[in-house]
Amino acid sequence: METYKGSCHCKKVLFSFKTSSILEDIYKCNCSLCTKKGIIMKSIPKDQFVLKSSSNFLGKYVWNKKIAKHYFCIKCGVYTHHIRRRDPEQISVNLMCVDDILIPKDTVINTVDGASHD
Repeated sequence: METYKGSCHCKKVLFSFKTSSILEDIYKCNCSLCTKKGIIMKSIPKDQFVLKSSSNFLGKYVWNKKIAKHYFCIKCGVYTHHIRRRDPEQISVNLMCVDDILIPKDTVINTVDGASHD
């Protein structure tokens, strides 16, 4: 497994996580919230995610069934990760916040149908 680091734009929210396949099983969700965020996500087990900074700058947005918890920086507003509604034992990381990662144009990005569950 490899360790990856990431952050929000202003670097007040810092995190790291481990995965053996950073560009496999990545996805976008078509729910009303994720569509507006326009992000690409990678799901990992909760125990592979570490918040490296204080939670003082971490905001949380919860809606609909109140299962998924979407986290963002309260200073710069960038969404960094969320606890998944479909599997609350997983965290989905915003790959756009991961340091030194490039997603090639031909990478397969799956779509998860969250719109059916809004």
